[in-house]
Amino acid sequence: MSHIRLEIESELSSVGLMAMAVNKICAYYGMDELAAYQVELCVSEAATNAIRHAYKNCSGHAVSLLLTIEGDCLLLECSDSGTPMDPGLLCKGTDDLSDGVPQRGLLSEGGRGLQIIRAVMDEVSYSTNSGLNCLRMSKRLIKV
Repeated sequence: MSHIRLEIESELSSVGLMAMAVNKICAYYGMDELAAYQVELCVSEAATNAIRHAYKNCSGHAVSLLLTIEGDCLLLECSDSGTPMDPGLLCKGTDDLSDGVPQRGLLSEGGRGLQIIRAVMDEVSYSTNSGLNCLRMSKRLIKV
């Protein structure tokens, strides 16, 4: 089992760096290019949601990502200590997505991140414990 922890300050300009690092880690562990990009997109959406919603776009807070490789599974835990998300938001459908790929015109500014995450990842859950919010995502490693 391998663990990698990445942490950024709550600034949208830092999200891309975290997401690109995850893409390269996925590639290192043998995930194909499309799957690695999809995981990168999910990390970007999760971190962006933490900054925009949990921290209300205020800088100076931490957004952390714990990446764990366990057997043939990639586990991602995106955490923040801001305002918790309504867990019911994870239950909304993914009708606008086909095979994990957003349909044309779907990617308007805001509102689709959780749908994309649910469509791409194998499992998604959310919890809040002692002031720490955590979005957990898992994806089976698809090797080339």
